[in-house]
Amino acid sequence: MMPHHVLGLMLPIQKRLAESKLASPRMWEPASDAYISSCILPNWYKFITGLTVLCIKRLSISSVSIMKALVLTAGEGQRLRPLTSNRSKSMLMIAGRPVLQYIIDSLVANDIHDIVMVVGHGREELIDHFQMGDGEDIRISYVIQHKQEGAENAILTAKEELKSEEEFLLINGDVLVEPEMVTRTLSNHETTGSNVTMLVTLVSNPEQFGTVKIGSDGIVQKLVEKGGPDRYLSNYAVAGVSVFSKEILGLLEKHGKMETAFEELIGKGEKVSAAVWEKEWAEFTWPWDILNANRVVMDRQLRGKGSFIAESAEIHPSVVIEGSVFIDEGVIVRPNTTLVGPIYLGKRVYIGNNSLIRDYCSLCDGVRIGYAVEVRNSMVFERVNVGRMTYLADSIVGADTCIEAGAQLWNWRPGGEPLFLESGDERVQVPSRKFGAIIGDNVVIGVNASIYPATRIGENSIISAGCVIEDDIPPNSEVTMQQKLKISGRKNVKGCD
Repeated sequence: MMPHHVLGLMLPIQKRLAESKLASPRMWEPASDAYISSCILPNWYKFITGLTVLCIKRLSISSVSIMKALVLTAGEGQRLRPLTSNRSKSMLMIAGRPVLQYIIDSLVANDIHDIVMVVGHGREELIDHFQMGDGEDIRISYVIQHKQEGAENAILTAKEELKSEEEFLLINGDVLVEPEMVTRTLSNHETTGSNVTMLVTLVSNPEQFGTVKIGSDGIVQKLVEKGGPDRYLSNYAVAGVSVFSKEILGLLEKHGKMETAFEELIGKGEKVSAAVWEKEWAEFTWPWDILNANRVVMDRQLRGKGSFIAESAEIHPSVVIEGSVFIDEGVIVRPNTTLVGPIYLGKRVYIGNNSLIRDYCSLCDGVRIGYAVEVRNSMVFERVNVGRMTYLADSIVGADTCIEAGAQLWNWRPGGEPLFLESGDERVQVPSRKFGAIIGDNVVIGVNASIYPATRIGENSIISAGCVIEDDIPPNSEVTMQQKLKISGRKNVKGCD
């Protein structure tokens, strides 16, 4: 008998599309410099997403029929390193699920079942994760973009897969997508009879996004791609969901740039309309965007909607649960621990005695938390071990990492000094006063080590015991501390005098 009252029933946060391989995908090498892998997703996936589909139909939302969706997932995600060193941005885990899973859910909810994915960096894990199927329902094809040369090249890489389509839906694989975003774009496209429809959203930092100039009639007058503080057109950013006619393929071949292709399209009098998204939105550009997306998902899935606790979870009667929580199968929470939601605990998570897990924490499958550990607003990927009496706040920890006892991952500087993060030639101020560490996969953080805020630890690195890390550490590094001991004679004292 479960010792805690389950506060309500929520739609569970969906796991992998399948736990076992139901069918092997077909793979072949076409004439072009790409290969395509096809698969069909399982029947039970349709059942899980059925509630969302039903809700959309009840709202009488768009009946537009788009035969194919093109999802771009090939980018390297340099600004998100080291989290993307070994994985695609689309495979980053948000509340226990890959970003790409939210996109697929949104397509299924809008009755779109034929998906083309352009893959590149990190494609092996992505294809392995989504290739299982039973020969029914959703069809996924993979096209490789061998050189990551931008979205335009990615679209053209999939040209053969799209040539028979009059229109197609384009989704950026580094955007947090929900069903209504797709629905609104399709509905606007049908209502306006446009050649192109783009979902846009208001942002406070337009210099970091592609932006559009929109007339009072909702028609897009100009598009400018990401280009810094001197180039943005307005505070309306391109939100990563669009409908295109097949004409765009020829224009991209001709011009090579989406911005120039739009100039010709608009100059010819073709209608390009904007559908406005006024709710919270997240694009994965910098590491704090991942934490923001995690918060958005938990607010949607958990806050105010009760809790989900699996029957197989072992929660000690002395454990205090406040707010909404999602606790998956096989979770063990030891005595006198406090869980403050919204939080997500994946399969087989273990939390030791007297720990505090709070405020938008996401602990993925197989994470182990030791005695008297505090974890706040952090994302911990699969199979991470966190030793006793560790403090982890506003941080992201890659898979298979070990954080040993007493380590401290700081999330702010005394006096509230601003935090900065660097990537190549870019140096960007962190938009929050508090932001912790970004730890890559397979890292060891030694006993009592201290990591300064907004610091990156590259994958496969070792930080020895007692080290204080103020600067970024490259991948495959070993960091040690040279200690100088001074030994002198002791005064004539007794005991602790």
